[in-house]
Amino acid sequence: MKWKALALVLLLLPASALGYPLQSSNGVVNCTIFGTFKDSGFGGYSSSDSNSVLVVDASLGRINQSDNSPIEAAYTLTDGNDRIYKTRSEYVKELQNGRQLIGFVVPRETIAKSLTIDLSQDSSGGEQFMQRFPDLVNLSNDNVTILYYGLLRSSIASQKKTLELDVAITNNGTDRMELDATNFTLKDQWGWVYQSKEYDSSTRKGIKSMVLEPNATIRSALAFVSLSPQSRPVELVYRYSDQISMTLNIDTEAGLGSQDKCLDSKEAEETDSSLAGSIKATKARLAKVKKFNNSEENEEAKGHDEL
Repeated sequence: MKWKALALVLLLLPASALGYPLQSSNGVVNCTIFGTFKDSGFGGYSSSDSNSVLVVDASLGRINQSDNSPIEAAYTLTDGNDRIYKTRSEYVKELQNGRQLIGFVVPRETIAKSLTIDLSQDSSGGEQFMQRFPDLVNLSNDNVTILYYGLLRSSIASQKKTLELDVAITNNGTDRMELDATNFTLKDQWGWVYQSKEYDSSTRKGIKSMVLEPNATIRSALAFVSLSPQSRPVELVYRYSDQISMTLNIDTEAGLGSQDKCLDSKEAEETDSSLAGSIKATKARLAKVKKFNNSEENEEAKGHDEL
């Protein structure tokens, strides 16, 4: 009975935050990543049903602040399946000196794993180095797994903000699972709650009502409308039942992420950022909780309860 209570507590706790901005360095140049987003029209790209532009908001700066010369850098993006994407000049937009939006044309379902900064064309830039992206925010139990891929787009019209969030939902149970917009709510930094919007065929925004078969996964955009322009998304809440909800902390301003040392491509530890890998890792963590608590219950001879 103890492990059941502990597992329920875990469901009620927020999943890990994204932890932007991220920082890394090769000892000569510092890189800071402030976040990522997808924009199907970035840099004049003609959107398609299969591809989009993944945009990285980043800055580069020399550790030697007396050297004000522009940094000559080339960027490549590596996804969770170790596919590599190069950017083109039309997809690099200067915001201010040292800060850029860097776009990569990728499949819509791409999960960014790392950004490689190549400084071979900069005489004083040092060696190339890599900045990892955070793991996907995810939460799982025996019934469902929720993965948050990030913000698809944000727009403001008539002083009202609309947000679209990219999520995947997997039915871990043995029964069919009904799913619709009423399952999802969003909280901003002040705790104000917004209800997810039903799918609108005219705007093609929102999640469709559906039934998920056992072990099936759906990836969809969640739409939230009429937010204050000052609001930012902090928590995504999935209501599994009237008694159980799962909260994912999606606040990109939750804290500073950094690496202790520079990583090059050869030294980088393999990280499985794929959808299947993220689900597998989450289930493994839950299984450890069960195993630990099952051993306690066996000692007390109190039987076994299903979650």
